[in-house]
Amino acid sequence: MFSKASLIAFCAAVAVKEVAAGHGHQYAHADKREIVWAATETVVVTDYVTVTVTEGQEPTAAAATTTTSSQAHKPHHHSHSKQSTTTPVTTAVTTTPVVIAESSTSVAVPTVIPTTMITAVKPTTTKATTQITTVPTTTKATTVVKPTTTTPVVLPTTTSPAATSTPVVVHGGSKRGLAYNDASLVQEFLTLGGKASWAYNWGAYTGDLPAGVTYYPMLWSPAPEHSNGWDGAAKAAIAKGADALLSFNEPDIASQANMSPQDAAAGHIKFMNPYAGQARISTPAISSSENANQGIDWLKQFFNACNGQCKFDFCAAHWYGPGGVNGANLFLQHLKAVNTACDGKPVWVTEFAAESDSVDEFVSTIVQALESDEYGFVEKYSYFMANVGNLFTSSTQLSSYGKIYAGI
Repeated sequence: MFSKASLIAFCAAVAVKEVAAGHGHQYAHADKREIVWAATETVVVTDYVTVTVTEGQEPTAAAATTTTSSQAHKPHHHSHSKQSTTTPVTTAVTTTPVVIAESSTSVAVPTVIPTTMITAVKPTTTKATTQITTVPTTTKATTVVKPTTTTPVVLPTTTSPAATSTPVVVHGGSKRGLAYNDASLVQEFLTLGGKASWAYNWGAYTGDLPAGVTYYPMLWSPAPEHSNGWDGAAKAAIAKGADALLSFNEPDIASQANMSPQDAAAGHIKFMNPYAGQARISTPAISSSENANQGIDWLKQFFNACNGQCKFDFCAAHWYGPGGVNGANLFLQHLKAVNTACDGKPVWVTEFAAESDSVDEFVSTIVQALESDEYGFVEKYSYFMANVGNLFTSSTQLSSYGKIYAGI
């Protein structure tokens, strides 16, 4: 049996031989349970020791020389896999000492070439750092971009508009119109960026409206000063692209057309019915008065007086009242009531205005509502009116609510 010192020298010699083979080494042991692995961090100490080993003899005194290193032990997981390193090592004596427990198993000691130099070199430790980067998943809020929708102009089902080779310029806002006396302000409204597609002036003849703005003539009343020349004016307007004609102006109000429902029915049949099939026809435009024999009450009496003989495709209505959001809500409720009284037919609001409170708030609210699907039954609307003092503050500048109405 060899002494512990002999075995230590023998193991050192074997380590030299294995390193010289040029690859990493895994130690083979009789019983792995008897092996203790101790992970250390090592202070670099390099000693050169010459050991002469002769079979059957104890090592020389030099072999007993050992290198003492001050080590701080830290537990860690030991890896058995081989790792490559770019640091050349002549003799890799790891900082992990091998402790061999006493065993009754004989170990054959091979012949080792004497005078073997063992070099203890502190290994270069490369710490593999795995950095895990967590990339947060970012959910972008879907920006629903609302598309610009142009509501098509509803053409009459009973007539075909005259064909023309001149392209039609549409100034947006197919529902939005202008009530005017001075045609130049219609042009200025568009020049300033306003959007409007139609206009009327309570009469049967127009001035020079911009191209793309449809003029709708009105027969203000059956009185001769209004009805004389009506046929020629109506036909001319239809020839220029008008697809609708407007009947009497507020016959339920004494200061306006001032007609009984029966007289209005007779005048409508005489002057408006002949154009059925050529253009769409409105009912007489009613006020928003809630008094008996006015407003919607007058309209119902008109329908009774017509006895089914009056030709009409939509109802015309006016409204005046308070401003602000509350006033806007009253206005919108009135339009629904007109739509119901008109047996569900479309509604044109050819005059309306806020007379108190915030006009800006009123106009902003109603424009948004009238362009919505809820009020799709409202085909046309025009604020009172395109003149200085209402939609304009001067002949070249819109008022604050004029800008809102214009859509700029």
